[in-house]
Amino acid sequence: MTVLQRNLLLTLLCVFLSAVFSTILAQQQKPHVINYTRAQYGAASKNWAVGQDEKGVMYFANDAGLLESDGMDWHLYACPGNPLVRALAVRSHDVIYTGGDAELGCWSRDHTGRLAYTSFLELLPGGRTDNESFWRVGIDKEYVYFQSFSHIYIYDGTSLRVVDLPGGLLFLHQVRDEWWVQQMYGPLYRLKDGRLTRVEGTEFLNGSLVRVMLPYGDDRYLVGTAGGELYLYDGTDRFITWNDGLFAQLRGKELNCGIYASCCGSYYLGTLLDGIYEVDVHGRLLNHFSTDNLLQNNTILSLYEDKRHNVWAALDRGLSYMRYTPSLSYYVTADRNPSSVYAAVQWHGYLLVGTNQGVFYTSADKVADLNMFSSLRLLEGTQGQVWDFRLTQDGRLYCCHNSGLLELTPELHVRRPYRIDTGVYRMLEGTVNGKRIQIIVTYTDLYVYDVDTGRLNAMKQLKDPIVDAVMDHTGNIWLETVRRGVWKCRLTDELDAFRYYTYYGHETDPSLPTKIRLFRCSGRVVFLAGNSFYTYDENADRLLPDKRLNECFAGVGDLKNIVPIDAERSWAVTSTSIYRFRYDGYVARIEEAYRVETDVLSLNNEYENICVLNDSTSLVCLDAGFILHNGQHVPPQAILPAAPSLEFVQAGKNTGQGYMDLRESIRIPYFDNSITVGFTIDGAFAGNLSAECLLEGVDSAWTSTGRVNRVTYTRLPSGHYTLRLRATDGLGNYSPDTILPFTIRSPWYQTVWAGLGALALVALLLFVAYRLMRHRLQVRHLRRLKAEEAERLRLQNEQLQNELEQKNAELFTQASFIIRKNELMLKLKELVDELVGKNTQKALLPLFRHINGLLSDNLDAEADWQTFLIQFEQKHHSFFKKLKETYPLLTSGDLRLCACLKLNMDTKDIASLMNLSIRAVENNRYRLRKKLGLQSSQNLNDFFLAID
Repeated sequence: MTVLQRNLLLTLLCVFLSAVFSTILAQQQKPHVINYTRAQYGAASKNWAVGQDEKGVMYFANDAGLLESDGMDWHLYACPGNPLVRALAVRSHDVIYTGGDAELGCWSRDHTGRLAYTSFLELLPGGRTDNESFWRVGIDKEYVYFQSFSHIYIYDGTSLRVVDLPGGLLFLHQVRDEWWVQQMYGPLYRLKDGRLTRVEGTEFLNGSLVRVMLPYGDDRYLVGTAGGELYLYDGTDRFITWNDGLFAQLRGKELNCGIYASCCGSYYLGTLLDGIYEVDVHGRLLNHFSTDNLLQNNTILSLYEDKRHNVWAALDRGLSYMRYTPSLSYYVTADRNPSSVYAAVQWHGYLLVGTNQGVFYTSADKVADLNMFSSLRLLEGTQGQVWDFRLTQDGRLYCCHNSGLLELTPELHVRRPYRIDTGVYRMLEGTVNGKRIQIIVTYTDLYVYDVDTGRLNAMKQLKDPIVDAVMDHTGNIWLETVRRGVWKCRLTDELDAFRYYTYYGHETDPSLPTKIRLFRCSGRVVFLAGNSFYTYDENADRLLPDKRLNECFAGVGDLKNIVPIDAERSWAVTSTSIYRFRYDGYVARIEEAYRVETDVLSLNNEYENICVLNDSTSLVCLDAGFILHNGQHVPPQAILPAAPSLEFVQAGKNTGQGYMDLRESIRIPYFDNSITVGFTIDGAFAGNLSAECLLEGVDSAWTSTGRVNRVTYTRLPSGHYTLRLRATDGLGNYSPDTILPFTIRSPWYQTVWAGLGALALVALLLFVAYRLMRHRLQVRHLRRLKAEEAERLRLQNEQLQNELEQKNAELFTQASFIIRKNELMLKLKELVDELVGKNTQKALLPLFRHINGLLSDNLDAEADWQTFLIQFEQKHHSFFKKLKETYPLLTSGDLRLCACLKLNMDTKDIASLMNLSIRAVENNRYRLRKKLGLQSSQNLNDFFLAID
């Protein structure tokens, strides 16, 4: 056989095995099994049943109560008296029915987002409260069915009615819209319209326990017993055995439960002793999940398919979740402490896996087995770190190993093609100047091997440590350094040195980062630096950004590796995700995206890699196994996450208080200006979703809440707000926004009423100020008027006083004048009378008589008195009136005496004024005292001075 024929035969064999390998993967997809322990979900170990509502929230019947989870948070609701919960049925997100030990009832959700329990024990017919345990709860459009081993209770929304069967019941099964139950160790019965009807032809089941009853096709049934017998029932009276080989496998395993998974058209059968068996519609075994591979416990108490077509298993110890991702099959070792996978290759009917412990191999047909890892065998001579495999054009397989370059033969023998005394990172083939060469990147040096001559030359010109190499279409060799950039090199014709080498990096172009990685993508060399793509521009002789690739991966961060698939398709790898994209040099677009770094899965840090096994199959390297991607079953388009559903809104910081009604506008008091919004995301388990939030007017960009189902904002100013929530799968896919408008009320001093009150208060204050000012001005005006009036009165008083004093002076002057005149006239008369008496001359007598007459006329007391009264009345105008009113017996003489006494005149002056003798005046004073009724102790002058 010639070399050409041999190579052609090998090529045809590889194509055939690749097709077989891809077909096996397509037929038997492996889920990612996630195990939850009691420490993770915070309840008892044993779980009895599983359910899901329309929002994607999961519920679990647990020994400690009703367990709830939205994929982000777990919450346990304990029943009154803490009885265990064995069965559940979900009506909606707000109503869940449960049954357990001597307890059945309903859970209802309130405005806080929490569930509250209502017991149905009081509704039991006849008031029976015997200690029944409820093992199944079923639900249809009209009724809820609570099943114990003794009775079936049918709840219609208001009351319970009982259905009995002699000998007791086993388990109630719902198949399509029908209800079936087995009499304990007896035949089957159908429950319809509240009555049990015996199914003819099922007597052969006597002595067995029917634990599984599932739909088969459109109108048939799959019936399974605890002993592992499986029958197909046509709905009338015909039962036929279904797959004797499967029965042989299930015998003695205690079949306990089962479901039909619509996603892949297969049946999951749970046992009490040996985990879960997945079989196709013909009963052929597809997968066996157990503690030998992925499950944490082999006792399966119930199974459930959720809305995303993933399978839940309620276990005697914990929960298991089998998550299916289109096109991906997961292979993770059960001990969780395996070898890390760095490289893989499919070759000569084998799958070879390079790990940090060496090369492991298995037959390609074993890949379909869940316990495939148990079939892996270590290839002797390969112990140690494996970095890469390289399959050459002539069919040779090389292994880049920590101990050097190894060549593997089709018989799986190991040899060293040439001596290299150091570890090898990479090996690649190429043609330079028509010569076939191999470029070998080692820990210390770069080697070039001439395939035709067998010469191995070390390139000593570059001192930088080299970690990778790529050849372009012109024959240039690009070398990647650790952290200094890249070199473009050209070999000499002798292949023993570089003819020239040019550095490209931060030292010559400050716009470039220090770390630049090399890859091949769509037949060209691309450079990844600082999460941006660059290509080499020959005209400018520099690295320039690749606009198309950068736009394609604009929303993707932390890029680590690029792996070519074919001429146009490649893989892009980040630290947590993988992307399959197409780039033809003109258009770049992402075709598939998967999040890998979830739960217990993890890529190898700083050595993230994908190995292309054939045109349709790729292997994603993990630190605890690997993932196989089947390119023949690519989902038509990415499933966008569902928008978050609001659960509650809480105002303030006090726990258990401040919950708002979501059916009404959210208006929060100012002094409770903190808000917490709870939400759920449908598919959070399946898609490993997280949430992002943006509060308009507060946040400038979307903020990730991580795997937390609530968001809190504190110390918000008053005003109107809009909170936006969205779900994301971490792959650049976002759900529609959930919008929550709410208002932080203004403080009382900023409300309209407060403003109106303030305006009213200001107006009142202005009015009061105006009144005060007006009053003050009025007071000042009155004071000024009073002062002016007082001044006027003072001046008037002064004037009057002056006038009074003047009048007094005039009165006294008048009185004195009269008195002195009278005294003078009397003295003159006495003198004339004396002269007449002494003078005997008669001629003078007429003169003396005339003088005496004149003196007598001037001594007229009445005339003098009238003159005096006129002056007196001007000053004391009411004096006489008051005296006459008070003392009417007073005579005119008495009044004249009173006037003299008012002026405080002494007796002599009074006598002179009144032309009386002093004796007469004294007598008149005495008589006046008598008329006035004055006591002897009272002073007469003071009495008259007191009279105004």
